[in-house]
Amino acid sequence: MSYRFAKVTTFYDEFLKDYYRHHPGAAGNSYAEQMARMMSAAFGWADFFSVNLNKIGVDAFEIVANVDPIQQRWAYEHGIKASGKEIVIAQLKELSPDIVMFEDSYIFNGEWIDYLREQVPSIKQVIGCCSAPYTDSDLVKFKVFDFMLTGAPHYVWEFKKKGLKMHLMYHAFEPSLLPRINQNNNYPDVDFIFLGSLIRGTGFHNTRIKIIENLIKTGIDLNIYTRLYHESALSTLVKQGKYLASALFKKAGLRFIVQTIPSLRESEEWSEFPKNSMYSKSLKKIVKPPIYGLEMFKALSKAKIGFNSHIDAAGDYAGNMRLFEATGVGSCLLTDWKRNLHELFEADYEVVTYKTVDECVEKTKWLLDNPGKMEIIAKAGQARVLRDHTYYIRALQLDEIIRERLKQ
Repeated sequence: MSYRFAKVTTFYDEFLKDYYRHHPGAAGNSYAEQMARMMSAAFGWADFFSVNLNKIGVDAFEIVANVDPIQQRWAYEHGIKASGKEIVIAQLKELSPDIVMFEDSYIFNGEWIDYLREQVPSIKQVIGCCSAPYTDSDLVKFKVFDFMLTGAPHYVWEFKKKGLKMHLMYHAFEPSLLPRINQNNNYPDVDFIFLGSLIRGTGFHNTRIKIIENLIKTGIDLNIYTRLYHESALSTLVKQGKYLASALFKKAGLRFIVQTIPSLRESEEWSEFPKNSMYSKSLKKIVKPPIYGLEMFKALSKAKIGFNSHIDAAGDYAGNMRLFEATGVGSCLLTDWKRNLHELFEADYEVVTYKTVDECVEKTKWLLDNPGKMEIIAKAGQARVLRDHTYYIRALQLDEIIRERLKQ
């Protein structure tokens, strides 16, 4: 039984701005050339799933829905005038896939998926993905998928209770990146590195920020690549007003008013009273601009310690991308302890774990004071990733899930 597969995703706006700043002439190339160059940047999942599905005999394709120069070039080459999701539908009509997987299920969901099925009758399964904080509104829209994938184990149980069909699919590392990471790598050798988001708010990175700010106080040489999100006092005040107005309408049994007024409807997505994002002066002082994709891997590979702290919404369960990125490039991973981590790595042999801020500081110092043991752990962690957590292995797992679902 063979099938045709298409993955539709979106890339972060910050990455795209950075990409086109470094590749100003890329938009003038053909669709095929633009896609190849974009995928070579190795951002997020890139084309790792389709490349590895192709290796096992699946006809697999990639669509990056929000890269306007690429999408408009495709439309031009196919003689159509369209934009946004209309181009995605046109692309899927041409591909006639049996399976479509939407990596960004916050944008592609609900009634639009029903419309897609009508427009592309070849589709037998539509797969969604969710590993980030979600709302009750998101859950309703997710029910349109035949099943969903998540890298967060507790989401499997939560979503199943809500009536969704779920499968656990952890993130992975792509080994073909290793030669490219080592080529022309001019990043400096550093002791400690963190690359990722630092966003305050319920379910986001409050714990991560607390740990990093405590590490700064110790005098450890930290290399932090991130974007700090600042908001004016007026903007925060406006949000607080919307939040309070929405709460009053809901209390009075007038929720429909909130849902019909765009300026109030956005408050439905806020799980707590809006607060201004504040960071310490010491953190602001050391932060470096974020880097993405292959550049991120290059910098990470030059660090003795790759730091990881899961998003607060992860609860007691491990599964974020940094677990596999840091170990994959050969850094020693220092990560927060989670109850399922043993399913992925052997603690204190393949990775090093901490449970508290103080323990994180203590183990950071211990690793730097014991470089030989740190190197042994780093090599063991990389060996485990290359054995058990590659995108080829994930492609095999996804293929098995799809084939079993097609039989039902």
